[in-house]
Amino acid sequence: MNSQPTQQITKVGLDIGTQALGWSYDMLDSNLSADTQVSNVQTMIQKKYDAIAVWTLDSGAMQGTYAQVKQAGIPLIGVNSSDPSMTSSVWWQVSTCDGPDAPLRQEAQQIAKWRPHAKVVVMGGPPAPSIQAYVACFKQGAKEAGLTVLTESDNVSDSSSGAAGLASDLLTKYPDVDAIWAYNDATALGVSAAVTQAGDKVSNGKGPGVIITGINGDADAITAIKQGRLTGTWDPDAVATGLAIVKASQDAIDGHPDDKLVVKSTFWDADDIASYKPGPDRGYTLDDFPLVK
Repeated sequence: MNSQPTQQITKVGLDIGTQALGWSYDMLDSNLSADTQVSNVQTMIQKKYDAIAVWTLDSGAMQGTYAQVKQAGIPLIGVNSSDPSMTSSVWWQVSTCDGPDAPLRQEAQQIAKWRPHAKVVVMGGPPAPSIQAYVACFKQGAKEAGLTVLTESDNVSDSSSGAAGLASDLLTKYPDVDAIWAYNDATALGVSAAVTQAGDKVSNGKGPGVIITGINGDADAITAIKQGRLTGTWDPDAVATGLAIVKASQDAIDGHPDDKLVVKSTFWDADDIASYKPGPDRGYTLDDFPLVK
């Protein structure tokens, strides 16, 4: 997943944090393969890393390997993931769904304000636990907000082109759709292209057209919001996430791990996009980055 823009920017936070501590790190890419992830973590165990951080792709496949990490006495940090063998975890706020103020439940309420009783298509992705949790949380929020979920379709290719093809078919089947919610920005941008190709307009929320939202705060998504090609995106703050991983690892190695660190997420749309600043320019340090208290 190192090809994903969010993962690339997470490295900036890892660099800032590890350099402050005089540490080094390696980042292994499992490329959405649970088997590769098992192999990567086993390699880390063999090389006796001081801490391991993992974004779980398949919790069932990883249980045995995680138990080996625990047996080896290596702190295991979950990233948007949980497991009994994990020492602590780092979460994007947008990945949490506790209470009515959870970001994705609030997003559903916002769509309902923009378009009461909106008809919504939900676009998920590969069957990773974190992605499935996004979908479940938004659908819960949609029900609470009085939205109608017309259908759910998964962009398993995790690509804009794959999303565009799916969206084209869905727009034909559901021409009266009000909003399309996407699990990430690549999918949302593919949906946007399909909507434009179909001769429709992307809404800024308040105006006519199809409301399209994503998650990740990718640079291309920020540009699309500014240009009116995307309604909004959740920015999980990738730089702060990298710093949180280093902080969680430091605390675990020092023997006083935090149970959970939640990195604050921000929703960018036409109302606040003018104040957007790229993650690397936000001036974060290991002692000063945004966490949900």
